[in-house]
Amino acid sequence: MAYLGAPLAVMALNCRGLNVPERRTHLLRELRKKRISIAMLQETHFLEGSAPKLRNRQYPNTFFSNHPTTRKAGVAITLAAELDFKELDKVTDKLGRYLFLKGTIADRMYTLASIYVPNKNQKLTETRRMTARSKTLY
Repeated sequence: MAYLGAPLAVMALNCRGLNVPERRTHLLRELRKKRISIAMLQETHFLEGSAPKLRNRQYPNTFFSNHPTTRKAGVAITLAAELDFKELDKVTDKLGRYLFLKGTIADRMYTLASIYVPNKNQKLTETRRMTARSKTLY
């Protein structure tokens, strides 16, 4: 089904870990039930290079930024099949705390961002650094 310009339904969600298959299945079921077009996921807790499958027929496209050595942090952006997203650029954090995704949907340019900033020892400078990095996508 092609995207016909209807309003995009966007959801941001702190998943608190998606390593259990049942949690991934439940998440995808909820996204479909709520008719979410784009899901920005934080705290996926996947390791770099070993993220399990997070897709189905309705949500075939998921982009990840994961921690390289431990199952902490991690963000993802999941897109509905109807969007026909064409990726142009992607910026990720080596610690899995942010993902900036630039691409087109129905010939319109979008920059999508999924950012995880932990509450412990949170620093304003880190948030500023992430924001500055995202400007390279404009």
